[in-house]
Amino acid sequence: MPQQQAGQAHSVDIDEYNSTAVALPELPLHELFTAQAGRTPDAGALLCGEVELTYRQLDVASDGFAHRLVAAGVRPGDRVGLFLDRSLAYVVAMLGVLKAGGVYVPLDARQPVERLGWMLRDTGAVLLVTDRREGGTDFAGELPVVRVDAEIAAADGELVPLGFSLSPDQAAYVMYTSGSSGTPKGVVNTHRNVVELALDPWWSGSGARHRRVLAYSPLAFDSSTYELWVPLLSGGLAVILPAAKIDLGEIADAITRFDVTAAYFTTALFDAMAHEAVDSLGHLEEIWTGGDVLSRTALEKVLAHCPGTTVVHAYGPTESTVFCSYQVFATDTRTVERLHLGVPMANTAMYVLDERLCPTRPGEPGELYVAGSHLAAGYLGRPALTAERFSANPYGPPGSRMYRTGDLARWNQHGEIEFLGRADQQVKLRGFR
Repeated sequence: MPQQQAGQAHSVDIDEYNSTAVALPELPLHELFTAQAGRTPDAGALLCGEVELTYRQLDVASDGFAHRLVAAGVRPGDRVGLFLDRSLAYVVAMLGVLKAGGVYVPLDARQPVERLGWMLRDTGAVLLVTDRREGGTDFAGELPVVRVDAEIAAADGELVPLGFSLSPDQAAYVMYTSGSSGTPKGVVNTHRNVVELALDPWWSGSGARHRRVLAYSPLAFDSSTYELWVPLLSGGLAVILPAAKIDLGEIADAITRFDVTAAYFTTALFDAMAHEAVDSLGHLEEIWTGGDVLSRTALEKVLAHCPGTTVVHAYGPTESTVFCSYQVFATDTRTVERLHLGVPMANTAMYVLDERLCPTRPGEPGELYVAGSHLAAGYLGRPALTAERFSANPYGPPGSRMYRTGDLARWNQHGEIEFLGRADQQVKLRGFR
């Protein structure tokens, strides 16, 4: 099928729009992190309060925890629940699970205990890692529990890496999102998915603006993937806010006190920050915001009050590993002519298709599909739903897939994709669909 849409006063060259091919490393996450630690062993990797962990310290500590997990029975491909607050210990545990060949399953303490227990059973987790004391993990039932504290990050000396040979297409984590029915769906994201996100050329090509990234998102939200892996695979620093509940004042204070250079905000939080703490946003070199419809008023206020800050309007469901496209308002762009989905990230393609999976004409609404290396493997244990939402991509190379987002969109006269809303009328509440 021709990829140039014509027949109106303008046309869209879909092939050109989706010309995003970039060669990126095909290695598992922990190997890329260890390689980065070898290049910058004494640079700060994590900062939590007044405690900093260097790349070498994080590498050694996570090696030690990986050995502990293997001794506890974790084998390659096993899923391990992580029930920890934001802390140095969480990142050590996360890396340790990957180094042991496992798959981490972050659990949100704000969820009902019945749902947490269901998630552990649904994933077939073999172990739960937690910083809670006895009695705080009754939802795990008979599942073995490994309890950790701050000492997990205090490993010294040298440890021999386990050296498991993992495919980049092996699962790295399972993250749950709820659909319109309210039934949780475990999205399986692979090492390749996260590497493609974290090493996208935008981060390195934007003047190292992501060298000190604010890490405050709930660990079971996919934005935490950006907050941790983007800095950790490029020699940057993740600035962790440990409090379970964080208000606007604490975020604003952390930005200035810890010299944060980049952060992601949901559109709701971006709106609140724009109206109540806009001065703090001016200390950031780059802001990413997404997750829902962006307020034009809030965006214009930030652009006007923060002349040195690049603002990026991002789009992407959990199934596409945090972000799949972005619209940039650089420091030389302080006006908002229109909001759209921007351009696809590296190795990503986007299509607006009708019910027959044919490209719509410019101006005609259709459903948005996303393809490329950001696409998750599917939904854990739900092959029928996976087959329904992840289908063969008729416009890509043989064997490629595309994801049906459930979002309505259209091409505009400028060759940009505009978001029109949900096809199924879902709404978002506190980040959940």
